[in-house]
Amino acid sequence: MILKHRLFQHRIVRFAIVGGFGFLVDLAVFSLFLEVLGVDTFVARVIAFICAATATWFGNRTLTFSDRKKVSKRSQWKKSLLASSFSALPNLGVFKLTLMILGDQGLMPYVALVVGILVGMFSNYFLSSKWVFADKVAKSQD
Repeated sequence: MILKHRLFQHRIVRFAIVGGFGFLVDLAVFSLFLEVLGVDTFVARVIAFICAATATWFGNRTLTFSDRKKVSKRSQWKKSLLASSFSALPNLGVFKLTLMILGDQGLMPYVALVVGILVGMFSNYFLSSKWVFADKVAKSQD
C-alpha cells in the first residue's frame, strides 16, 4: 500500500502528491470555466487557483503536515490562502508571460498553466512548512 511505503514517509513526497491532486483540481476547474462556460482565460485561471489552493490546504492539513499541531481550521485556511496568494504572484505572472509569448490558442493555455504552477510550487512549500503548518501549540480547534 502506498501509505506504508518508505518513500511516502518523506514530507516533500506527500506535499508533491497533494500538489498533484491540487493540479488536477486546478486543471479541471480551469477547463470547466474556460472551455464549457467560456470565461476569459485569466479569470478562469484565478477561479481555478482559488479552488486548487483550498484543495491543497485540506490535503496538506490531513496528509502532509498531519503530525503538526492542529490549529483553527478557519485561521489556518486563511493563512494557507495568503501563502498561496503570495506564491501565486510568480505562478500567475509566469502564466501571463507564457501566454504573451506563446499566445492563447490551442493547448497554449495549458502549457502556461503547468509552467506557472511549477514556478509557484517552491515558495508554496517553504511557506506551508514554516508558517501555515508551523509546529506550534494549538490555540483552538474548529
